[in-house]
Amino acid sequence: PTRRPARPLTRGGPVRPSSRIRAMSKPSLRASVAAALSSITPAQRASQSAAVLEQLRSVPAFASCTGAASIYLPMEGACNEVDTWPIVADLLARGVRVAVPRVCGRSPTDMKMLGLSGDLEAAKALPRTKWGIPEPDEAAAASMEDLTESEDLSLLLVPGVAFDARCGRLGHGRGYYDAFISRQRRLQGGGRPQVIGLALNEQIVEAVPMGELDERLDAVVSPQGELRFTSEADGAKAARLLQRGEGAPAEGAGAGEAAALSSRVEIAVGRFKYACLRVSPPRGSGGAPFLAVRSGRGSYHADVAEAAIDRFEALGYRCEPLGGGRIVRSDGGPGGASVHIYGYSVGFGGAEGGPPGRGMRDHAAVAELVAQALPSHSVTHSPDGY
Repeated sequence: PTRRPARPLTRGGPVRPSSRIRAMSKPSLRASVAAALSSITPAQRASQSAAVLEQLRSVPAFASCTGAASIYLPMEGACNEVDTWPIVADLLARGVRVAVPRVCGRSPTDMKMLGLSGDLEAAKALPRTKWGIPEPDEAAAASMEDLTESEDLSLLLVPGVAFDARCGRLGHGRGYYDAFISRQRRLQGGGRPQVIGLALNEQIVEAVPMGELDERLDAVVSPQGELRFTSEADGAKAARLLQRGEGAPAEGAGAGEAAALSSRVEIAVGRFKYACLRVSPPRGSGGAPFLAVRSGRGSYHADVAEAAIDRFEALGYRCEPLGGGRIVRSDGGPGGASVHIYGYSVGFGGAEGGPPGRGMRDHAAVAELVAQALPSHSVTHSPDGY
């Protein structure tokens, strides 16, 4: 299904994707963006980077940041991303604690964010990796504050290969930033931190393919302006629905709200894959996250989740796939009405039999939610089976 694109919120008109780059696979998209960037001169990159900083100054999350922010440091001599040194200088001049990445392993969780001393020249003197990226080495890291899991990080400024109008982000494929963003969102909650992608004009494309572990950003800032995944109008509409009780209730809703559970629980009769989502209301709406579950036809769990994600995102909600398995629903017969939830796929830790742990330990929370939505059914669950 086609999802509705977010409305670009810009000061200078619509942000237009590169006409040369359409929807394609991740490897093909990386190659296409690289080709588009190959014609950028250092002067053009400097001009675009200055424009990005000017656009950032009108973004409240950046302009009001007084605590701590993380930001990448630019590749030396490359014209394939926004030059962030002027942004670092701006943040340091305002007294913001600035954290920069250090990759210390091959796992997606092996990226730390380490605080700079506040000296721009010292930051520029950091050792270079084989890619020409300034990065603290082991000796420098030993004396730097580790902000990787700090709740003080109210702003994450992130790089990417490509971005789209729905704030999808395509990275280099190692998963470091997706893991970091996910960890920070779980740690802080409540609409924090604000995650903003920085893009050259050539990096804005029509559509970025998004996988289950890919984190959608809050905004993307390019020389042309700011793109937001949820527009102000969408956020206001979702907030009104929440206040009127037409949206989905928060986790732990009582029996009196059973009718509203129909917006959270969609279980097809028969035996199908299911997906569980954590759904968060628009930032600033005051609503609490809740769980939603859907079962139905689909080759993959992502296919099953797609319809529910579309429905919630159309109201400005954010959806995070937590896991899944299989559900058998019977509305009659000798055993009476029943629902059995089972399977090894809990947690989306890998392929169909992947280990649990990404977002769900077992099927218990789903079973509790289904039991609330279908009180006439006997609901059981088991970790076994395929």
